[in-house]
Amino acid sequence: MLRQIGFELFKMSRRPRTYLGFAAFLVINFLVLLGVKYGDVGQMAANQAVGFGSELVGRTATAEMMAWVTIASFASVPILTMFMPFFVSLIFGEIVSGESADGTLRTVLARPVRRGSLFGAKFIACMIYVAGLVGFVGLSAYVMGWIAFGRGGFISMGTFEQPMITYYNSSEALYRLALAYGLTAAAMAAFGMIAFFISTWLSNSMGAIGGAVMLLFAMFIVGQIPYFAPVKNYLLSTHLLVGQKAFVDPMPWREIWTSLSYLGAYLAGLFAGSVLIFWRKDILT
Repeated sequence: MLRQIGFELFKMSRRPRTYLGFAAFLVINFLVLLGVKYGDVGQMAANQAVGFGSELVGRTATAEMMAWVTIASFASVPILTMFMPFFVSLIFGEIVSGESADGTLRTVLARPVRRGSLFGAKFIACMIYVAGLVGFVGLSAYVMGWIAFGRGGFISMGTFEQPMITYYNSSEALYRLALAYGLTAAAMAAFGMIAFFISTWLSNSMGAIGGAVMLLFAMFIVGQIPYFAPVKNYLLSTHLLVGQKAFVDPMPWREIWTSLSYLGAYLAGLFAGSVLIFWRKDILT
């Protein structure tokens, strides 16, 4: 199994699309850095905390604030609902359908290779990718902020859904940032399984990628319609921003565990469906 996982990661590393997400978020984080440095985001947060017309002496922008802006601020909403899901679906949606389209999957399955171990290797490789991508986003934002501003506490304006003014010292900020990025990785893994599931029964990567993204947008739209309020909690889109809950004070552990349970149900259900389709996949067609 370890050898197969390594082989899947090697194949993934040979595809240019694997690096698109990393390159895109490097550019996005640099633009965020410019916004924090020259847009005076820290001072705006301080003004809201101590009142407009007051002057706060000292640094307001820090490495911790840079990482927070990327994951939990108002600016992070398009990152977490559009850009990151798209780049995740690029990999999850191509992992099976891409090989099916070019004929390599047929060649591999024609050999004495157990389908279960092959499927597991592809699944684990995708999980490693999504963890690496989310971790890279947070680490690159933090390093850029460290170089530009140095480390320290920061004033948080809360989240998109629950705005509030809170100050976090450096140690607590790092703990909450680690939790936020970990929860975001879980949410992106659950979303990626939609593309993975579609990829197992389609031979068209674009269909799997586009289908997953369109389904996500459809869930966002449905979640905003009052008529569908009773089913809103069952939509994956409702829990996609679960990482931002790490910056609500006090920590809403019950809401976090509820969101994780829904995400886990999505991941487990789509995983089971993908296994069933992959196990019965006809390699002769």
